[in-house]
Amino acid sequence: MSAPPGEAAESRQEQRWLWDTRPRTAAATATLVLLPHSGGSAQGYGDWARWLPSDVRVVAAQYPGRGARYGQPPATDIAALADPLAEVLAGLDTPVHVFGHSLGALVGFEVCWRLQRAGRPAAAFHPSAAAAAHVHRAASTSPAELTDDELLALLKERGGVPDDIFLEPDLMDLVMDACRTDMAVTDSYSYGDAHRRLDCPVVAFGGDRDSAVPVERLERWRELATGTCEIHVLSGGHFYLHDHMATVTAVVRQHLKERRPL
Repeated sequence: MSAPPGEAAESRQEQRWLWDTRPRTAAATATLVLLPHSGGSAQGYGDWARWLPSDVRVVAAQYPGRGARYGQPPATDIAALADPLAEVLAGLDTPVHVFGHSLGALVGFEVCWRLQRAGRPAAAFHPSAAAAAHVHRAASTSPAELTDDELLALLKERGGVPDDIFLEPDLMDLVMDACRTDMAVTDSYSYGDAHRRLDCPVVAFGGDRDSAVPVERLERWRELATGTCEIHVLSGGHFYLHDHMATVTAVVRQHLKERRPL
């Protein structure tokens, strides 16, 4: 028997936005949602599942214009990502934990706020390599104003792009186009005038040598949490987590364990 039209549409929406990093199990006790950085795709989180318990569903968001959604118009603002993601996540039948890196952290904050407003709060929010949403500032130079050489230098400085990609001109063009688009989305973000805070635990991560996100801006995530907030500063730059997967995932695992349904 086929699913009712409403359920079928919800399933298609979930498949469009969420990529399972490993085969799903019927016994999942929680869902960890991973939100990509500027220029990133869901597949960039492909190895996260091996660090996490088998009873946790590990999914990564696939933004339009990336991966299987290549060819679709990319998002032009954070609401275009946060609105549909929050709608999909609100329909899941397990507690939802959200991890977002850089751009993904701003998307994650907005997703968690929407879930909270809908009466389906996230179990925990993990912003990474991002200034607190209310102190986020646009870059001094617009992405559109950067020359290709300047953007290339910036990407090399921050890391996050595999070295072999730099040797493939066609692939590099795609990466730079995606980065320009997403950097513009990041730059256009506005927290707004209303003081919005999250009731779920906020557990932030960052690098002590991240030139894009000074530690004092990372620390200010405390101001957006009504309760528990942890700040973990690790050695490294904007993509510090590549060298600290064991540490980062251990913290995430602990929060997954603490908030596991009885």
